[in-house]
Amino acid sequence: MGTDICFFVEVRHYRREYEWINGAVREITKSEEELNSTARWISMDKWMINPDYYLFPEKKISKLKPSDPHEFYSGGRNYDLFSVLSNTRNDQNLPFISSPRGIPIDTSPDLREIVLEDKEDFYDHSWLLLEEIIQFNWDQSYFCDQFMEYRNIKNTCSEFINVTIPKLLKLGSAEDVRMIFWFG
Repeated sequence: MGTDICFFVEVRHYRREYEWINGAVREITKSEEELNSTARWISMDKWMINPDYYLFPEKKISKLKPSDPHEFYSGGRNYDLFSVLSNTRNDQNLPFISSPRGIPIDTSPDLREIVLEDKEDFYDHSWLLLEEIIQFNWDQSYFCDQFMEYRNIKNTCSEFINVTIPKLLKLGSAEDVRMIFWFG
């Protein structure tokens, strides 16, 4: 039995306010602290109504479900990638960005419903900012015991690097885009 990844994306939006002065609209200047205190993470995933929510209310499942679960990450089981993202299935002792951090307290409401579903087979919930992913040194080699050869993380994770990261970069600045993921 293998491990799969559940992969979601959020973007931080800042509450900006404007005023009308002398016939022109101007943004009200706020400190970085004020902007951050009113910022909200918003899910970038597309959602649809989950019919099972109404058919099986006793199961405590979410009202929404992703309409395109592979919108941002369409790769399959890539244990090298899982190792790098959160030290999950890291049989080769690859360097990793972070150990599992859990789900952020400020997760968007749509995604929070999915996270809180009663699923016993999900584990290693975590999140990463796009900034952290970009800063990781993907060009590292390791010895793969299974195939008795040296491999490069950049090659084994090339789909994530060449497809997923560019999609995420289009969503906003790297410090305002985060991935939330878990395994099962």
